[in-house]
Amino acid sequence: MFIPSQEQNQQVFPLKHTQVKAKVAGNVSQVEVTQRFANHFTTALEAVYVFPLPDTAAVHDMEIKIGDRRSSGEIEKRDEAQEIYERAREEGRTAGLLEQERDNIFTQSLANIKPGEEIEVTIRYTENLKFAAGDYEFVFPMVVGPRYIPGAHISGSVGDTDRVPDCSRINVPVLKPGTRSGHDINVTVEIDAGVPINDVVSPSHQIITQGQGKTVRVQLAKTDRIPNKDLILRYRVAGENTQATVLTQADKQGGHFAVYLIPAISYARKEIVPKDVVFPIDTSGSQRGDPLGKCQELMRRLIEELNADDTFTIIDFANTTTALSAVPLANTPANRAQALEYINQLKAKGGTELINGINAVLNLPAAPAGRLRSILLLTDGYIGNENEIIAQVKQGLKPGNRLYSFGVGSSVNRFLLNRLAEVGRGTSQVIRQDEPTQEVAAEFSRKINNPVLTNIQISWEGSGVQPEIYPAAAPDLFAEQPLVILGRKGDRANGNLRITGMTAGGRRYDRVIGVNFNGDNQAIAQLWGRARIKELMNQMFGGETKTGVAAVTKTALAYRLLSPYTAFVAVSEEVRVNPDGTRQRVQVPVELPEGVSYEGIYGTGARGNQVGGQLPSSPPARGATRGMTSDRVAAPGPLAQSAQFESEDELAPENHRIEVISASGLDAGARDSLTRELGWVDLPSGVSGEIVFEFRVSNGRVGRIILDDTVSTLQAKAVLDEIRQTLAIWNAPRSVSGNIRLKLRIKP
Repeated sequence: MFIPSQEQNQQVFPLKHTQVKAKVAGNVSQVEVTQRFANHFTTALEAVYVFPLPDTAAVHDMEIKIGDRRSSGEIEKRDEAQEIYERAREEGRTAGLLEQERDNIFTQSLANIKPGEEIEVTIRYTENLKFAAGDYEFVFPMVVGPRYIPGAHISGSVGDTDRVPDCSRINVPVLKPGTRSGHDINVTVEIDAGVPINDVVSPSHQIITQGQGKTVRVQLAKTDRIPNKDLILRYRVAGENTQATVLTQADKQGGHFAVYLIPAISYARKEIVPKDVVFPIDTSGSQRGDPLGKCQELMRRLIEELNADDTFTIIDFANTTTALSAVPLANTPANRAQALEYINQLKAKGGTELINGINAVLNLPAAPAGRLRSILLLTDGYIGNENEIIAQVKQGLKPGNRLYSFGVGSSVNRFLLNRLAEVGRGTSQVIRQDEPTQEVAAEFSRKINNPVLTNIQISWEGSGVQPEIYPAAAPDLFAEQPLVILGRKGDRANGNLRITGMTAGGRRYDRVIGVNFNGDNQAIAQLWGRARIKELMNQMFGGETKTGVAAVTKTALAYRLLSPYTAFVAVSEEVRVNPDGTRQRVQVPVELPEGVSYEGIYGTGARGNQVGGQLPSSPPARGATRGMTSDRVAAPGPLAQSAQFESEDELAPENHRIEVISASGLDAGARDSLTRELGWVDLPSGVSGEIVFEFRVSNGRVGRIILDDTVSTLQAKAVLDEIRQTLAIWNAPRSVSGNIRLKLRIKP
């Protein structure tokens, strides 16, 4: 729903303007994002906007401004925040709700904007700056790219599937090429480096730079304010790189510290270990045009940069997976020529079945002794089942293998790329589709030739309690890459941090850094809280657990941080619209990311510019055993097969191995319905035990499915995944509402 604009090819939606103000000091940025919404309708308006923020952002504040009045957001458990928001909406109060869908995807809901009125929502977050090879990098993402959604469609939903049950919350309407929403953005970044700043550049935007010396102010040029690509800002500081920086903060929760260490290590080329290099490349429809062209160019350059003793192969994936060879080929002129011919014939089409590419890589024979297996994944990451992919890599990556992720495009899924590199013990890098390739490929090849510091151990020397340090397991470091350590010490007693490891040449590295809790940098406490939440969430890639959810929620509430289980909600004191009046609900559409092919994702006949509709999904792994029918739907979302069930009344096979012991919150009819649904579960032989799940049912839909790991005796991931997917697609009777606790016994 929209109002036509007098400007050609432009429509007026509720979101008018986004203003971003960032202040950068040393290694930390503090960012304020203000979104201005307006109601152009004649009735009260509820606006819903899905937008990105950095995947490591510690979001710690939200407020709404109505005229001169400000209503501060309160951090609450997510279910409670939703209830507060819905109650305020029904009462006629203006309310704002900020929720996290992924580490880098957020939803802003704003209820009861009066006709002709403008309301501002301000969000604040803190983040560590990326630093590599002498460059600081500030990134502000501007648009959520369309995600490919695999799985069996959940009846009655808008695109949700058993593998991505929240698809409708992350895939949003996309404007057709040649049209505009009227929404623009401006970004101002103030950099205070403490030392002279050099070479301020942006490979993504036209910028205006003011000031000199230690302080620089950067703004977007007026001609480059369409929010359809990530802002990337890079700069250098004068002089030698600081080898170690320590920032601290102390309050009632303890002493917090951040250590930024760049080990001064060099290694000789003779110390480089031979590699088997595998290039999984995304050839799905979203890669059509410039992105695939850049991937092809990048692979050519990377193959040229291989060492003489290295081997290589290429695996391209979309709906299907093919390969240059079943095993890595020797780095000979003939094999390189064969590879270049293979690269040149790649075409982009189909859906991003990343799981196919990942499984093909994981199933390769192990690398010979004395060789590293280096996996260089090239993709935009436009999928909705990120956790499934990350869990697969975490579980299946062979010892000695490393996965490096290369994001290609203007607005890639950095959350997926970064986490894959972390669990794969590699690094991630993003290159725009229009950036020069040669220097990037050469730098990346130098980086992955060998880690410069491995087997890193971090210990505390001093009195009192031991600090909680993140990351819990320090990653290997590559050339010119910093080690970032965040810690909290409950008693705030000063001490030393000892960092040890092994260099590429087999020498021992040992460094001691003093930590004194005499600082007052509040951002450090927020960053530590965010690091703890990230560590806890990393432990739940294979499925949410009761202890994990409780720990994340407790940390998020204590540090006033947004998380998957907490949300910010702000409500006006006065009733502002008629509680019984008509309301208009509008989901704000987004621009298609720059360089992405609309036809490659939606097909040549797809309709765009919609504010809803059925999102297609791919067939489920369970095949056609449940009477599934397939069709193609032209709607906002990547084109793929949609699998649906013929009838809720279809008789399920009787599975005598699953027994429902108890189901609190379900009446007899609902319990029978669920028992029939569980009859579809295909259990592997040789597993038995008890499983307890907790979930919430609303309007016939099952919400988050959380394993009570404190009492469940069966932990087999394959069984838990199968039952979770079955619960996700269960059409619960409308009489069921509220929290459910389900206890199952799996018989041998």
